[in-house]
Parts: sequence; C-alpha cells; structure tokens
Amino acid sequence: MHNMARKLLLREIKNLKWQRKLSTSAVFRKDDFIIKSTVPDIVVPKTRFIDRLWEESAGYKNQVALESAETKKTYTYSQLEKNTSAFATSLIKKFGLKPGDVVAVMLPNCPEFPVVAFGSLQAGCVLTTVNPIYKEFELAHQVSITEPKVFVTLPECYDTVTKSLNAAKIKAKIILVDSPNKPVPDGVSRYTEVAESGEADYKLLDKIERKGNDIACIPFSSGTTGLPKGVEITYDNILAGMEMMSQKENSFPTLANDNYQDILPAFLPFFHIYGLVIGLLGHLSKGCKLVTMSKFSASMYLDILKTQKTTLLYIVPPVAILLGKHPDVNEGHYRHVRHIICGAAPLAASDVEAILQKSKRAIEFNQGFGMTETTSLATSTFKGTKNVDFNACGVPMANVELKFADPITGEAVPIGQSGEMYIRSPTIMKGYHKNPKATEESMTKDGFFKTGDLGYYKPGSGLYITDRIKELIKVKGMQVAPAELESLLRSHPAVQDAAVIGVPHQFYGEAPKAFIIRKNGLKITEEELQDFVASKVAVYKKIEEVMFVDDIPKTASGKILRKELKKMYA
Repeated sequence: MHNMARKLLLREIKNLKWQRKLSTSAVFRKDDFIIKSTVPDIVVPKTRFIDRLWEESAGYKNQVALESAETKKTYTYSQLEKNTSAFATSLIKKFGLKPGDVVAVMLPNCPEFPVVAFGSLQAGCVLTTVNPIYKEFELAHQVSITEPKVFVTLPECYDTVTKSLNAAKIKAKIILVDSPNKPVPDGVSRYTEVAESGEADYKLLDKIERKGNDIACIPFSSGTTGLPKGVEITYDNILAGMEMMSQKENSFPTLANDNYQDILPAFLPFFHIYGLVIGLLGHLSKGCKLVTMSKFSASMYLDILKTQKTTLLYIVPPVAILLGKHPDVNEGHYRHVRHIICGAAPLAASDVEAILQKSKRAIEFNQGFGMTETTSLATSTFKGTKNVDFNACGVPMANVELKFADPITGEAVPIGQSGEMYIRSPTIMKGYHKNPKATEESMTKDGFFKTGDLGYYKPGSGLYITDRIKELIKVKGMQVAPAELESLLRSHPAVQDAAVIGVPHQFYGEAPKAFIIRKNGLKITEEELQDFVASKVAVYKKIEEVMFVDDIPKTASGKILRKELKKMYA
C-alpha cells in the first residue's frame, strides 16, 4: 500500500502540468475538491466548559469515575466534581491566579489528573500538559514558552521541574501530588490540601467568564517540522469536539445511570491530546469508569481486560499488535468488549483481523484520524458501518471538511487522487503559541490546516494515509521531531554534524536512526551517542540506531535531504 501510493504520487508530480490544467478547468469548481461530512452540522454550544462537562451527570453521581490500576484510589463522580471545584477555588484564593494565567500539569494517568486539568479551566486558567518522563532539556523548552504560574507534579519529578524552571527563569508555585504523611519541600503545597480538603466557592467560580475564542489549553506538538510547539486549543475547539463525539455516529460510550456504566482502561496519556480529549472528555461527560494506568504494562492491561469487565478499548497500533499476537490473549479478554477504537497512526488490516479472530464474538472495530492541531478529531469509522476496509481510517466527522493538494504547487487535486491532506473544522487550533510564522505556514487563507500527511479519499471507503511529507517520526503513536534530536547530537563535542530519520520498527511503528559525521580526530561509539541522547530526552525519543557517515545530503540552503537518507537506509 505504501509503495503503491508513493508511485502514484510520483506519477502525479511528473504529470503536474496536466494536473494543473485539470484542477483549473471549467469542469471543476473549488467545492468539487472538498470532501464534506455526511453527518448534519453541529452548533458549537455557547456554554461554560464545566457546565457542558457535567451536563448529564445527575444520573450517575455515585458511580466511580476513575480508579487507579496501581494504587486502587478511586473518585466517584460527586467527589470528582467537588475536588475539581475546590482545586479551581484554591488557584484563585490561595495562589492568586487570574483568568489567562497558565497552570502546568506534569502527571502520569491518575485520578488526580482531571481534577487539576478541569479545575484549571474552571478557574479560567490556561492548562498546559507535560509528559511526566520529560528531562530538563525538554521541560525547560516548554515552560519558557508557556510561562506557568503554578506547576503540579509528582515528588519524583520535583528536581527536574525546579531545574527546568530555573533554567527558563520562570517563577512558579509548585503543588505535589503525594501521600499526606510524607514531608514536602519548603514553599511547596500538597495536592490533598488544595483539592481534597479544600472548599469550593461556587459563587466565586460562577463569576469566571471566558470567551469561546479564549485559549483553554496548550498541549505540545511538533507541528510539521522543528522543535515541539505549543498548540492553542480554545474553549470553542473543546466544546465543538464534545458535540462531535456526542453525535450518534461517533458516540461509542452509553450514557451511564445508577445501574450501568461503560468501563475502559485508560493508558493513553492524558497529557496527549488523544487521551485528554477523547479519553477524558469523551467519557467523563458520559459517566464511564476509567481505570487509569500510570504507564503501559502488558500484564496489567490484560489483567484489567479480564477482571474489570471492560466494554470499550481505545488503543494505538502497538497495542493492537499486542492484542492480536500475544499468546496469552484469548476470547476471555474480550468477553464484554463492544467497541475497539484505534488512532494515532495507521494500522494494517491484517492486525485488525488478528484481533477479531481472537475475540470470537461480534466486536465493532473503529479507526480514526486526528492531530493535536485538530483537537484530536477529524475522521472516524461511524458506528454500524458495514463492509469496513480496515486499511482506511474513517470518514469526516460532523462539520469536518477535507481536501487534498498537490504537495509541490499547493493546488487542490480531484477527489480520489493522492496529495497532502488539508482539514477545516471548528476543532482546528487557534494557532501555535507565540509562533505566528509557524501558524501562517500551516494554514491556508480559507481556513484549512495543512496536516503534512499524504493520502487520498475513496468515496464509500474513507480516508487512506499513505505517507508523511513532514519530518516527524511516529514512535508508538508519539511524535518525535528529528530537529530536536539533531540539535542534541550536534551539542556533543565529538559530533560535527547529525541527521535523524524514522525507520520501520516491528513493535514501535517507527524508531529514530541517526547519521553522524564525527569531528576530525575524535572517537565516539554508537552506544556512547545513544546514552548521551537518552540522558536528555524521554525514553520514546531514544536513538535506536547510529550510522557514521562522511557526508549528509543537503540542499543548497543547508536543509537536510531526509528522502535521500531514507534511500541510503533502504
């Protein structure tokens, strides 16, 4: 599929003159190139986020909202709502925060995460989510851009946080999520006192006003190139996403009541847009029980599937491969499962079929495409779709429009032809935080976001992603920017120049491979360079392979020719 799509794209580029003539011909209007959703448009509600979150909660207040798989700590929905409001009140009264001030949360998946995340929004603050395995180098970059006033994290991350804040010259008050009987450093607040013991001042919170176009959260994405960028997600983006997920075609959870609730393992990181929007918002607003996993463990995950009567599974391709190929997985793991939804990266149809064969019962398998810049939502396999092609990743959700453009000229191509995918919808980000140049480069004048993904749309089947124009490497569904790793490698005293590409990996999808030019007379081993990078970045960014070369192919302007490197690797 990938090779065929590449050949097709090359043929199209060679026939560029014909394409340009075709796309500007009187036979076609601009709208002829746009793929629209078959679902009726939604209207973005003019309501407060917190009111929309708890809109349907009256019938499941006593149900468990979150349970930690590791500690067994739980919050019921009534506790979650109370703690969220208490945390919001504390941000205003205790810490003196005002609407628009930034709160950073650097936590693994745990019951406390949504209290901090949604309490920050309830207080009118801007939330920025941080990967809890980030090292000082990565964290300093993020805090220098977002400038948080409050930072919520674990004791294990405290030293990294303080060093990063100091390096970025940012003063932030720190809240630690820890055991109440353990001491905390001077000047540091306890989460339990701020959220669980605190009192909610609803009169104060009801006075907080935020506009639809105000920024709600700033998760980080690598965009199309370069170092990770802060993505401005507005309240309207979030509210639109919640409405889109509530349409019957895409609403996988059943609304809970006192007698029933859907149960799902929540290992997709809450700091990532997929886990934050689809995992938390899409399911806490419906009364589901989320069994949180602070990190993925195959044995723990499979145990949850067997013991928790799980009904919904949200996965990424490496977990799909595990479910289809692990020798211990059997029909007992799928006994109560109704839907399996996969996203974050393309998945082969053979991997889906392996899962369905093991389940030995009727389970609907759905796929979707989304990005941080689209608030995680764009396409999805609609519920009840017959004769699904599992190589495709769905059709446009409500209000979503797609078009494909020639990757060289930027001109739209007819539906069915390959090109770079553009997306327009009410979930498209406001822009990259403090980076107008990157924002301008990623958007068209008529409001389409340029995804950097190559693909095509087949009416009746859906969206096919075939390759990426952008340089990002997708490791276990997580974005890795080559430029970030290259700048690190070049900082090593024995490295003259470096280039990084993604290469296929059996379990991760892709993994970073580095091409290194040594400085004259200096020696360095592959292992030494791998350890150097690993000491400074999160584990999923580690260099899988190193190749020492005499030359790195570049353009006249100095841009690395990654396609040439991939040819050399192949």
